[in-house]
Amino acid sequence: MIWKKERYRPNSPSPNKFDIFVFLALTRNSQRRAAKANLKKRHREHYHITRRLHQHPVLRSTITVSTTYQLEKKPGPISGRIASLHMTAYCFDVLYAALRNHQAPKIPPTIPNEKFPLFVTWKKGYERRLRGCIGTFTNLVLHKGLHEYAIISAFKDSRFDPITLHEVDQLHCTVSILINFEKARDYRDWVVGIHGIRIEFQDNHHYRDAVYLPEVASEQGWDHTETIDNLMRKGGFRGHISEETRMKVNVVRFQSDKVLMSHQEYVDYKSNYGEPVLTDPGGRRGLFHSCRP
Repeated sequence: MIWKKERYRPNSPSPNKFDIFVFLALTRNSQRRAAKANLKKRHREHYHITRRLHQHPVLRSTITVSTTYQLEKKPGPISGRIASLHMTAYCFDVLYAALRNHQAPKIPPTIPNEKFPLFVTWKKGYERRLRGCIGTFTNLVLHKGLHEYAIISAFKDSRFDPITLHEVDQLHCTVSILINFEKARDYRDWVVGIHGIRIEFQDNHHYRDAVYLPEVASEQGWDHTETIDNLMRKGGFRGHISEETRMKVNVVRFQSDKVLMSHQEYVDYKSNYGEPVLTDPGGRRGLFHSCRP
C-alpha cells in the first residue's frame, strides 16, 4: 500500500489509469471511515439522550401501558421497511382470539423478532374514528410487543369503551414502528407530517409527558404551536401557555415506519394464505369489559 501511495501523483499533468484508480480507492476509503465515525457519534448521542430520559423520576415509575424509554447503547438494526402487513394481520388474529376466548395465535415466521418501540392503533368505519391507540417507547421484541399492544390498545385505552366482536369487521389496524429518535432544539425543531414528538415538562413541581405520532398534527391541520399546545393539554397542563412556557418544554422527535390494514384487507390476506377467519356469528359482545380501567 505504501508503494501505491508513492505512485499516486495528484498534481501530475498526465496521471495514468493506475494513479486515477488508486486516487478513487483512497477517496472512497476516506469517505467510509468518515461515515463510520459519524455513525458512532450518532450512536453515542442517542445513548446519552435516552440515558437522561431514562433517569427521569416519572419515567422510572411508569407502568406497562404507559409510554417509557429503554436504555439502548445502540439502536436496533434499521434497513429498509420494518412494518409489514404480516404484523397488522397478526394483530387482527390476536384481537379475534381474545374476543372469542381462544388460545393466542402463533406468531408468523415472516415477522422478525427484533427490538423496536411500537404503537398499535385501531380505527373504526369509513371516517376512521379512533377506537384505541397505545404503545411503548421501550425497545420490545416484536413477537411480544405486537401481541401485548394489540390487546392493550383494543381494551385498555381509557378514552374509549373496549372493542367488541360485532364491530371488528369495521376496524382498521395500524402498526407503527418508531425509529430515528433525536432531541429537538426547541418545540419548533421538527417537521409536521414527518416527525412525531414526545414532550416532557414541569408543572407545579410535577413532571408531565405526552406523545403524538407523526400523522396526528397533519391530520388535524395543526402547526407547531397548535401541536405543542394540544400536547401539553393532553399531558395534563391546565395553566396559561405562553411562548416562554413552550420554550421550556423538552422535545424528542422521532419517525415511524407504519402499515395500515382494513378488516376487508385482513380477510383477503387470510384467504390468500388459505387460512380461516373468525367472523361475528350475530353481534355478540366481547369478553374484555372487565379490562376497562
